Amino acid sequence: SGSTRSGYKLYGHSAGAQFVNRFIMFTGGPRVERAVAANAGCYTLPRKADIFPYGLDEINVADETLREAFSVPLSIQLGEDDNDPNSKYLSRTSEALAQGAHSFSRGASYLAATQLTAAQINTRLNWQLKTVPGVGHSNKGMAPAAAQILLEK
Repeated sequence: SGSTRSGYKLYGHSAGAQFVNRFIMFTGGPRVERAVAANAGCYTLPRKADIFPYGLDEINVADETLREAFSVPLSIQLGEDDNDPNSKYLSRTSEALAQGAHSFSRGASYLAATQLTAAQINTRLNWQLKTVPGVGHSNKGMAPAAAQILLEK
């Protein structure tokens, strides 16, 4: 394409947010300049005690990879109205329900678990929680706010 860029920006909504979450945690997010994971239905927590896909049990992710992942500027973006515990988009396994009753609470739980893991492995976490008022489980509603995050200098 002729591009001379050495990095890229990454966005995913719902299942796409699960991809963003896992890609960054499993690889350390090589060359990711900024990322947004919006309204995931559940998360892969950075804990070896939780079974995959809800955690890292039997997944070989080294602490150094997590340190690299935690250095990526990642926004966990949540629609403030994505709070329906009966949403058709939600996994209702016991592991998913342990993360929270709905997508909004699961995103907050994910960031809290990640903060704890970062402290345990003695590294800085460059992740943040961003909420979008008046938006539920809608890519159309989330994408404009994500674009603002991705285009920040």
